Amino acid sequence: MVSLTWSTSHAVFVTEIDDEHKEIFEAVARLQAALASDGPLSEVRKLTQRLISCIVGHFAHEERLMRAARYGSLRWHKQRHSAASKRVGQFVLRIEQGDTKAGVELVEYLTSWLPEHAGLADRMMGAFLRNHRRSMFKVTFRAGTKPMDACAWVDVKGDAFDPQASEKCS
Repeated sequence: MVSLTWSTSHAVFVTEIDDEHKEIFEAVARLQAALASDGPLSEVRKLTQRLISCIVGHFAHEERLMRAARYGSLRWHKQRHSAASKRVGQFVLRIEQGDTKAGVELVEYLTSWLPEHAGLADRMMGAFLRNHRRSMFKVTFRAGTKPMDACAWVDVKGDAFDPQASEKCS
């Protein structure tokens, strides 16, 4: 069985998403190690629940970020998450019933699905989020023809100020 190891080739370059991906990859690796060593079913169940918790939390976090940024492909991305959640849920049911072969199949599924999802859907989302965050900090200056004293000047917080009375930058 091929092992899943996070590397920068899986990065989406949004720190909190990459950190969560690393955590998921590590949870898959721990489950895989327990299955390979014929660990007790109780350990497999515990590691499976930890993995599911990481995945559910991660999907919810990504979806909150996409919704907040008004990501145009949110519905498409959520469909990918829903399909994976459904498939993972089927494996989990079998594991809970004592089928350790389902654990191996879960690891194989995620070993294939996670890099593909991170490499396409999450990279697209990451690019959008990075651009969205950059645009939040963009300041536009417009040159006008009014005299300085005829303008209403405000600082970044929206409070009025007098530019002629302000300290000059050195």
